[in-house]
Amino acid sequence: MTKHEWSDRAEDGEKMYFRATIHAGRWEFFSTRKSDPEWEKHEILDLEKMKRFREVLWNKHLRRRAPLKHVDQIDEMIERLRLESPPAE
Repeated sequence: MTKHEWSDRAEDGEKMYFRATIHAGRWEFFSTRKSDPEWEKHEILDLEKMKRFREVLWNKHLRRRAPLKHVDQIDEMIERLRLESPPAE
């Protein structure tokens, strides 16, 4: 199992932590707020958070800490999210 963690700010300014794990080719995503000790499981994160994760994963790949196939899998997920989301007006 490989685990990736990163943090970002929520809309209200509170720090949020994210975790993505891959095991047997299956991705799992988790999030929590600094004020909440419990991790919430997600099937997939929203498009902006997935783009941020892709950036984190790409940087790890450049340092030889993550394989390119993981980046490619996340790229596929992001593309599916783009196709599913309605166009902004």
